[in-house]
Amino acid sequence: MVSCKPAAQTSGEGSQGQPGSSPTAPLPPRRETIWKDFDSEHSLQTAQTILGLGNRIAGSDALNTVRAYIKKELVNSGWEVIEQHFSEPTAGGQEIQFCNLVAHLARVSPAEPRFLLAAHFDAPNLGIIVDPGATDGAANTAVLLEIGRTLSLDPRLAAHVELVFLDGHMPFHELSLNDGLFGSRFFAQMLQIGQKTEVPAAAVVLENLGGGDSGLGFAPNSDPGLIDHFRAAAQSLKLGLQAGNRPFLLDHVPFSNASIPSIALLEPDALYLNSADDNASRLSRDAFAQAGQLVLHFLDEQTNPSKPTPEKTALSGKGERRTGQTN
Repeated sequence: MVSCKPAAQTSGEGSQGQPGSSPTAPLPPRRETIWKDFDSEHSLQTAQTILGLGNRIAGSDALNTVRAYIKKELVNSGWEVIEQHFSEPTAGGQEIQFCNLVAHLARVSPAEPRFLLAAHFDAPNLGIIVDPGATDGAANTAVLLEIGRTLSLDPRLAAHVELVFLDGHMPFHELSLNDGLFGSRFFAQMLQIGQKTEVPAAAVVLENLGGGDSGLGFAPNSDPGLIDHFRAAAQSLKLGLQAGNRPFLLDHVPFSNASIPSIALLEPDALYLNSADDNASRLSRDAFAQAGQLVLHFLDEQTNPSKPTPEKTALSGKGERRTGQTN
């Protein structure tokens, strides 16, 4: 098991001037509209590449290939990647080897507040029917990879972010708190074991995204403070953001159970999920752009000291209370 708890820092600066370290170039200033740097066409191409790598069932060679591809793309964008290996039995008793990927930008030290951005990259096993998982596994992964590439242009913002690519989202029999969500449950458990005082300010989980048939929304059982912040970000970008019509058991739930404010972004009315119809024809460049820009706008608003913000936000208040409870 690998703990992904970073060292506590607040500046986001690199190692310049530290004893025994090589001098590094000064960090560029914050980008004023970082969300405009999100390349939806490149993200769409990434999703198509992932789809071309095979049926991404947990424990399969195809999923291992996708994991290696994700890691390579992150490294090429300047991110340092940790592999978080673990194994867990399925509901049928079969022991499966899983591996999450956790990344932070290599040229900066982690800074507070810290935000987790997560997406799963596996697809379900439907037996004789193949579910490509175009929107549910490929698109959300591609959006997160493009967010990572975009954040590398703004190291001061990237210092506040940890990217988490989750294995084992899909259940082997029926989704429950014991079957499925393997990667998020394990990652949240490791946070609880490893955390002392520094608690992530929030976890933003990208679920099924990138489809052109339904609008972007959120799980209504997400953190109320985060819902308000994302609604405000969507309003600033003139985007629609709708609430799902029911609670969702998705990867935001294990983070929420670990007392981390969490939100799941998804397309709540997609009718083709968990079917062979979730294929490349569903993907929309505009839907990719909406998801990526919304997350980047939210991050910029939460971490940019040059922008006027209320003295206390829903997130900062919760973070301080949780930190106090862990002491």
